[in-house]
This record gives sequence, structure tokens and C-alpha cells, in this order.
Amino acid sequence: MIKLSVHTIMTVILAIAGTASAAVAAPVSGLPADLAPITLHDGTNVMALPPGALPKDQPDIPAGTKISIFRAWRDNGNAWGYHVFLVTAVTPDGRQSVIGADPLPESRDSSLRDHLTDTPHTSDDALAALSFATARIDNTPTLLLIEAVRSPAGAVPTPAPATLHIYRLVASDGIPGWPPLYFRSISNIPLKGLFVNAGTALSSATGLAAGP
Repeated sequence: MIKLSVHTIMTVILAIAGTASAAVAAPVSGLPADLAPITLHDGTNVMALPPGALPKDQPDIPAGTKISIFRAWRDNGNAWGYHVFLVTAVTPDGRQSVIGADPLPESRDSSLRDHLTDTPHTSDDALAALSFATARIDNTPTLLLIEAVRSPAGAVPTPAPATLHIYRLVASDGIPGWPPLYFRSISNIPLKGLFVNAGTALSSATGLAAGP
């Protein structure tokens, strides 16, 4: 009898599942037009948004406001480290106003998320991945947050269904406790097939690379 190490077995499972994912995955329909990725690095990233992408119907969003995304790694000393993303509106006078995001549909917490995180695990079997992109909706430029979340029924590397969550940067509609700008949920798209990596699910569905 041939004995295989746990590492070898998991490598084989990932390879087989990855092949299956690639075979069944296909770009999804209904995505916003002119989807273009925003590349991030660790630290502060200042967005160069197309004209008209920033909502201007709030007094706290003056002309010249820029969007900044700060990315950092939260080390756990194990396989459960993750990236933290803090998105802010930087006004011309230097004020940093936090931009939140609607909660994920499966979250038990209905409050706005002040910061975002991914769940890369070992990076080969990520449970959650995200990306920022510019696009056009109703012929209007906009900034999007796109997250892919995988839901395995068993161990983390198990091939599992994934859902694409799309959020659009909008001005607050007056909800108490909401900041001047936030990412509002506009679409939740179940993806066809099974995936061992949320980053693969995101890129195959949108053409965007999951960050980082």
C-alpha cells in the first residue's frame, strides 16, 4: 500500500478541484459596462477616478475630494492572516472621512462595515477575495467594490459554490449613522460551478484580479 502525506493529498485535491473550477467557470452576464481594475499596493493608494465618478450631492463632498484606499496585512502567525482595507474620502483641506460598505448578505451584523477584509487562508484556497474597479452604470462613471465569497460545506480546500457581491460608491441617503459616502450593495450573483479559491471565482467571473 502506498502512503501519501497530508500535504501531498491536499495538493492533489487542489489541483483536481482547480481544474474542475476552470472548466465550469465562465464570465457572468449583467456586470456594469467598461469594468476596469484598480491596482493596489500596501499602504495608501489615492484613486485617480474618471470625471463624474464621485457623487456631488452632499455638502461634505466638496470639489477636489479624492478617494484613498489604505491596505495592510494583519498577521496571525498562522494560515488565517488577512488584508485590511480602509477606504476614505480625502477632502481638499486634508480631512479623512471613512467610506463604509453595506454588510455581506450572510452577515448577522446589519451595520455598515467601516473597513473591509479578505480571507486568503493559504492563498490557494481563499474563502473571500475582493477588488476595486471603475465602471459605467447608466452611462455614469462609478467606483465599485467587488467581493467573491466561497462557502465550502467541509474543509477549507473543498470545492464550493461562490457568490459575487457588487457594491457601488454612492452618497448617503440620510440613514442615521451613515457617512457621506458608502458602498451600496447593487447585486449578488451566484456563480456557476465550484471553486477552491475565491480569487479564481472573482477573476473568472469579472476578468479582474483579486487584490493583492
